Amino acid sequence: MLKFDFATYTNSYIREDEIQAFLGNQEKTKNKLYQDSMTGWLNPDLDPSLLNQLVETGNYIRTNSDLLLVIGIGGSFMGAYALDQMFRRYYNDSHFEVIYAGWNLSSDYLNDLLAYISDKRVTVNVISKSGTTMEPSLAYEKVMEVMHQKYSEDELKKRVIVTTDKEKGTLREEVNQKGYTSFVVPDNIGGRYSVLSPVGLLPLATIIDIRELLRGAKSAIRYIDQAYLYAVNRICLFNHHRYVENFVSYEPKMNYFLEWLKQLFGETEGKSNRGIFPTSTIYTRDLHSLGQFIQEGTPLLFETVLKVEEGTELLVAGRDMHEVNNITVDSVAKAHQVHTPTLMITLDRLDEYTIGEAIYFFMLSAAFSGYLFGVNPFDQPGVEAYKNEVRKNLKETTN
Repeated sequence: MLKFDFATYTNSYIREDEIQAFLGNQEKTKNKLYQDSMTGWLNPDLDPSLLNQLVETGNYIRTNSDLLLVIGIGGSFMGAYALDQMFRRYYNDSHFEVIYAGWNLSSDYLNDLLAYISDKRVTVNVISKSGTTMEPSLAYEKVMEVMHQKYSEDELKKRVIVTTDKEKGTLREEVNQKGYTSFVVPDNIGGRYSVLSPVGLLPLATIIDIRELLRGAKSAIRYIDQAYLYAVNRICLFNHHRYVENFVSYEPKMNYFLEWLKQLFGETEGKSNRGIFPTSTIYTRDLHSLGQFIQEGTPLLFETVLKVEEGTELLVAGRDMHEVNNITVDSVAKAHQVHTPTLMITLDRLDEYTIGEAIYFFMLSAAFSGYLFGVNPFDQPGVEAYKNEVRKNLKETTN
């Protein structure tokens, strides 16, 4: 279950008439969302045969491999990586692991990874709709050199899984030629909204209960009004010159979930010279480095705090440590509100069902936010600028 408090720590910053002005357009904005062609994620109810295939493939990978190597970047890996980190123990003694490549251009990282997998039983899941994204393409090429050294062509058919376009692209051609297992990147779901599709679900099927994740997501449509209200509060704060949103968690294992939120909102809103800049912190760690600025620095940000109601019971000095953590959550929000407003979202616990709810809630709100800013929530034309510059410079240095 999710609970929302958008008023306690913002009531001195946002007037009720500001909220009401946006609420008058709520149904119109909802209709716009439902009519958009890129909202396949609105229905997280997967075809039962596809869901069974994902679960069975995940079980097979875990049984027959020491590790799953996921190759992708942006939305092709961020959601799965976020939940992978969230649901693993901090000090994990599991003999199965999921590791990630293709999300950077570090030769040290890739070289160490290739050495690490050389004596492991490896399954590869490469994720790219086009098959031509630079970082995954380079990583996949080097990883497949190792895989061809380790395994026969027949064994590779069991150990290489491709998630790509249904009909076209270099990876789809490779699937057709080699007979690799494949899953489809849906045409009506963009990368940052794809964690509840085969893009994110296959890696997650090796480590968590994806049926519960999807059940939680399906139930979260009941939060659609709160998702819109969250988007409204965000844009009202923006209109009061709060141009930066600090996503906060007091659970270190949520660090990459906050990274996923940064991509979700940053790519959704940040275009046409508009949008809120997303950043993130882990408290209480970052209170000892950035707390001073947030308390008294330039008043340009607001905070969205993800509070976790239930946690592991651990008595320290006669007090339950999770209770101390949550008292600190409320105390910091109260202290910060003098200078920095806070929007509070409470998750009752960290399990698959609740995180499924949270994922769906935030995707709804990000889409609403895009519409309220007057931009297309589902494109990202700006990223092509740096890609074109890199291609040009690579071509120049090659000639």
